[in-house]
Amino acid sequence: MTQFRKQVTLMQYFPFHLTRPVLFYKGGEFSTPDPWQHRAVYHKGDYELIYCLKGPFYLLVGEREHAIQAHDVFIVPPFTKVVGARQSTDPVDFFWLHFFSQQEEVPFQAGSDFGEALPVADTASPQIVLPMQFPAPDDQRLVVRLHEILAERLPQTTKASVDERDFLTSALLVELFKSYANAHQASVNDRMNYLREWIRANISSTLTVADIAQAVHLNADYLTRLFKENTGMTTLQYLNHLKIEVAQVLLVHTELAIKEVAQAAYFNDPKVFMRHFKAATGLSPSEYRTANSRIHLNNPHVDPQIPIPKRIADTINYIPENGDIPE
Repeated sequence: MTQFRKQVTLMQYFPFHLTRPVLFYKGGEFSTPDPWQHRAVYHKGDYELIYCLKGPFYLLVGEREHAIQAHDVFIVPPFTKVVGARQSTDPVDFFWLHFFSQQEEVPFQAGSDFGEALPVADTASPQIVLPMQFPAPDDQRLVVRLHEILAERLPQTTKASVDERDFLTSALLVELFKSYANAHQASVNDRMNYLREWIRANISSTLTVADIAQAVHLNADYLTRLFKENTGMTTLQYLNHLKIEVAQVLLVHTELAIKEVAQAAYFNDPKVFMRHFKAATGLSPSEYRTANSRIHLNNPHVDPQIPIPKRIADTINYIPENGDIPE
């Protein structure tokens, strides 16, 4: 009798033990409207997190080719050769962010069901697990977080061993883990996930709590209570939260005037927008744009080889000198 077995697709996963933060190394944003192919590089000790805004583009990591699509998060492991597999044909735009783990992590393979991957990891210490490639659960929020990391100033002294970008990068990894896990594990929050996506897809300057309640066939008071219990925000606060996130992306990623940002973020009144934005971020829209504009854009090599900072070299003793592909 012939037995049929279910074919299991194995995926690469990376655990990160975060009893100590990861160490930010370098990062930036690259974009080009022209055909482009990634140059050959070698990662000797650092991870690279890529978030693709426009694509696809193609990477050969080790012996395997990967197509990095728009809105994908892609993680390149250390001690790995990376080269462009072939030229892109569409415009390319992506963030790139390098960091070191303060512990020698051991990647593993598991099934494509994320729930199956969690028990495989060592649970002796606090950790998160991320797959090598996955669609960003909340792309607007991710753009804002990356800008905040890349715009953060260097420590005032070269002797400083603490860089706020280490903690921001660690927080980003945790946020990606939680969002991805929530999106791939069945739970009683399916209704909330549907509500969030419906609001995001239908958000406008005139959308009200009553409109949402009617569309999803819920009582408005019950809807607000549901949001409060699951998000810590009322429905109206969640609406404004989404609008502020849209504004943050526009402020750091476009040159639109503040009034145009307000309108594009679904605020009818620019003064109301500025008041809500200041309350949410602690900065005016202009201050926020200035604070988050100091990132590395379009260097010709995308990912320059720079010396590993002393604060990293002094902390990690298993990382050899970073550089180009060895002969």
